[in-house]
Amino acid sequence: MLIQQLLQPFGYLSIRHPYKWIVDWLYPALISIAAVLALVVNDSLSNLLKTGNGGFVPLALSFVQSLPGFYIAALAAVATFGRSDIDSVLPEPTPKIKIKFRDKENIVELTRRRFLAMLFAFLTAESIMIVIYSIIISTYGETLFQIAVPLTQLGNALPVALALIYFLFLSQMILATFWGLYYLGYKLHE
Repeated sequence: MLIQQLLQPFGYLSIRHPYKWIVDWLYPALISIAAVLALVVNDSLSNLLKTGNGGFVPLALSFVQSLPGFYIAALAAVATFGRSDIDSVLPEPTPKIKIKFRDKENIVELTRRRFLAMLFAFLTAESIMIVIYSIIISTYGETLFQIAVPLTQLGNALPVALALIYFLFLSQMILATFWGLYYLGYKLHE
């Protein structure tokens, strides 16, 4: 039960909506593939991990590590926002979530407050995971690349896979952030 509670912020990914998968997975996957292809074509995949001022991951880490605090502040603001219309159900197609309550599963339509709370809880958790991944990749990535490339017949398979994962979750976080900003800045006031 404890693990389920710890993973609950990722429940945002299980929200059912006809277009949500596009923002959550399709666009981030396309951005990730394009970014890694650009690195491979320009033979600059090694620049991803370069320590100091030149590496992408260390530079991105300096930005991403400040985000959890902002996401927590946004989550607190959404949770305590005083307008009553924030508790009305989102318009059609209404996002839905499956919730287990007293051993019974229910499909619940999301209100703006619940949707935004789930979004910013997810963004907080994802940004923390990206920080941890960035630290691991920055610390051990070059060593992994040096060991893996000569040992595999696929050449740069490990660096490419690590880069794809990194860019997938980084772009997912950025796109979800913009989606949250859209809801906070525009949709909330409709």
